[in-house]
Amino acid sequence: MIIIIGAGIAGLSLGYELVKGGADVTVLEAGAIASGASGVATSYLEPRLGQTAMRRVEWEGLARWGGYAEEITDVSGIDVGFRREGQVRVTIGENHDKFEKDLTMRSEQGWEFGRLTPAEVLQKEPSLSPGVVAGAFLPGVRWLNGAKLCAALAACIRKMGGQIIENSPVREILYEGDHTQIVTQRGDFFDAEKVVLCTGLTGRAIKGVPDDIGESRPVRGVNFVLDMSEHPHPVRHLVKHHRGNLCPRIDEQGRSTLIVGTTYEPGQTSPDVGDDVVEKLYGNAEPVFPDIRSLPLIKVTAGLRSKIDDGTLKLGNSAHQPNVYFSLSHAGAGYLRAPVVADEFAEFILTGEKGELTGFVTVN
Repeated sequence: MIIIIGAGIAGLSLGYELVKGGADVTVLEAGAIASGASGVATSYLEPRLGQTAMRRVEWEGLARWGGYAEEITDVSGIDVGFRREGQVRVTIGENHDKFEKDLTMRSEQGWEFGRLTPAEVLQKEPSLSPGVVAGAFLPGVRWLNGAKLCAALAACIRKMGGQIIENSPVREILYEGDHTQIVTQRGDFFDAEKVVLCTGLTGRAIKGVPDDIGESRPVRGVNFVLDMSEHPHPVRHLVKHHRGNLCPRIDEQGRSTLIVGTTYEPGQTSPDVGDDVVEKLYGNAEPVFPDIRSLPLIKVTAGLRSKIDDGTLKLGNSAHQPNVYFSLSHAGAGYLRAPVVADEFAEFILTGEKGELTGFVTVN
């Protein structure tokens, strides 16, 4: 039995790969599936700039996403909202120099993009501001509905014989030699051959977590969601500007919506979002999307990304308790990396073989 603690994108994507590999898997989730940051993330799939080993993981993740989305949809029967329309990057005059520097770096690193004149920006996105002075189209950027993906992965796990138990926070991990036992807050006991922490910020609250597994620190990200269903020119592409992003999505009610985000607030842990934060998001987006205040507000969401140490991905198993594994510090890239990280980490858990792309972050 492999116990995964946490039913966000890290735990569910890993659980799916493990059950595909023949493992007996149970996922324990403190709340509901994707009730943490995974459920409110914008979930766009765009590798960051740079030419590091982690960037190679992200590019491979992006390359796999089309097939991965089709596979999860076919197995689960749930449409995960995978979108291929690409990204429109725009700038107003005050940020033009940074915009040009960004495109220069992308050109040097082999990104595919095409420059857009202001008129061409408005042809692609008529609702954007005539004050936009330059743009670029990045056809390779993708995005999806993260909450739907997590629901689909959960359905896959259950269909293939695994189980997911919601509203079951873990209190303690007990060890007796090679034997490990999980104890939940409500007093349930689970015997485990291996345990995997995919817990985000909550892992250190579990008694018995090995000391060599780092403690996560929070970075809050706030978005709000608008109803675009009555707008004459709803946003079609993922739009990136110097202070945030606009992400179109079809929600669970079938409405055309727009996610507006995203803040970056280190150390902030409150789920309660003040009017000042919402106003900041409105102010950031309004110069490029003038109609923003005319669209009905559906909801404001806050998610707590988790980072350990320098914020890089942490994969591996404990030197103190080798049967305790961890997949932590995904920060804002959990969705992008999932097809690679889940595949290679599942292989590591099952066979001890380090992944070709993720072996550099695997310890012990």
